Amino acid sequence: MIQMPVGTGLLATTFAALVATVVLAVSWMPGTWSRARLLPAVAAAALWVYALIRLFGPGWLPAGWPSAFDEIVTLVAALAAVACVIVLRPRESTRACARDHLSSALEDPLTGTASHRAFQDRLSHECERAYRFGDSFTLLMIDIDQFRLINNRHGHHIGDQVLAELAARLRTWIRGVDLCARFGGDQFAIVLPHTPQRGGVDSAERIRQSVAAWSFRVLNLGDVRLTVSVGLATYPEDGRSAVELVDAAKYAVLFAKTLGGNQVQTYCELPHRGELPSKGQAGSPSHSIIVRSLAAAVDIRDRYTHSHSQFVSTLARAVARHMGLTASAINEITIGALLHDVGKIGVPDAILTKEGSLTQEEWESIKQHPVLGKTIIEQAPELRSVVPLVLHHQERFDGTGYPARLKGEDIPLGARIIAAADAYHAIRSDRPYRSGRTHDEAVPELQRCAGTQFDPAVVAALLETFDADAELHALTHANDTGTVVPFPCGGKISSLMQ
Repeated sequence: MIQMPVGTGLLATTFAALVATVVLAVSWMPGTWSRARLLPAVAAAALWVYALIRLFGPGWLPAGWPSAFDEIVTLVAALAAVACVIVLRPRESTRACARDHLSSALEDPLTGTASHRAFQDRLSHECERAYRFGDSFTLLMIDIDQFRLINNRHGHHIGDQVLAELAARLRTWIRGVDLCARFGGDQFAIVLPHTPQRGGVDSAERIRQSVAAWSFRVLNLGDVRLTVSVGLATYPEDGRSAVELVDAAKYAVLFAKTLGGNQVQTYCELPHRGELPSKGQAGSPSHSIIVRSLAAAVDIRDRYTHSHSQFVSTLARAVARHMGLTASAINEITIGALLHDVGKIGVPDAILTKEGSLTQEEWESIKQHPVLGKTIIEQAPELRSVVPLVLHHQERFDGTGYPARLKGEDIPLGARIIAAADAYHAIRSDRPYRSGRTHDEAVPELQRCAGTQFDPAVVAALLETFDADAELHALTHANDTGTVVPFPCGGKISSLMQ
């Protein structure tokens, strides 16, 4: 046996004592004990006892205690060190796993936004803070309109990419103090601290406009355009707890989607659940609010057709009255004209305001607005009588229009009146690609397209109305300025109406 210096024995026992201390400390920490750690703990305890005797009470050792036993102690100490490493490593691994689990619990893995759990924690915290300091804050619920169509057309892989990129953009459109979280599926929630309702509406509208103007580029497939519906709830007006605010924001976003999407709805301005009218008369307060809200929602989409719906409604009512229709029919045409473009709510702003020519896919999106308008209006039972007028206002008298390719008198008379009034104002309005025309330039176009695009009787009545109605005559001639630009050749003016 190789003889070890006395100092080496003392060093070995000291090392053994230190190892024993670490192992025992780790083994007995709360929540870390397991049977697998029993053996190294017992060995460490034995080393501890021996170290104390060897260092402070060598006289207690039996006479003739072999000094070579220090070598055994050194070996055991080395084994104890290995056991200590084995004991410690699982704990470090557990801590790392715990950190990873906590991180994944607070962050959505697909979008990188806050998770649903993190959102709930923050929302509860904001409720407590606002209550304590008498503050207010706003919750936005954002839902992508018709997102399933993107998944169906391009696949879920592209859908996931769109979600991730939209989430990244949402984070750049809000303040650093705000929280953007994935609420679930194709929904996001944004918490806006220190933000009253007016500020929340402004933020929501900026987000809506930014999304509608943005396009996601899909390799070899072109652009994917989105619109979003936004529901808004404010503390404390719309709820004083996290549950109440979420419920209010979800109701508001559902209302927005029911009306066609691509809009912002605030909970406090909506008819609350159980208060929506199931029946009503035209002209009633609830009827008037719904009609004018829908018309305004369309007009703000396109700065070039601001108040377009109101003008078409005024002109269509005058024509219907001139044709001697009944009061109820005139009322229906007035409302139908006011809502004829309501389906454009679901058309992305980037398409409505595009200055260049539309792609085939973009044109198909535009052509869907009568059908979408029908779907929207059907949600209000008191408006269902005007559904045929909205659905068929893009039909042509020769049967080549859309969506049903109706011909002649198969097209509802109200829809034929709205089509002529709509075309007149579209020709008179400034568009991104041309200036508006004068009254004297618009009249020949209507006459030229009578019998093909328009009902000749309606065109004749419209022109007679301009002469018979002094107020309407003054209105239509108020802006007869501008440069004459040749109209495109052919038998239709559909391109001028977009």
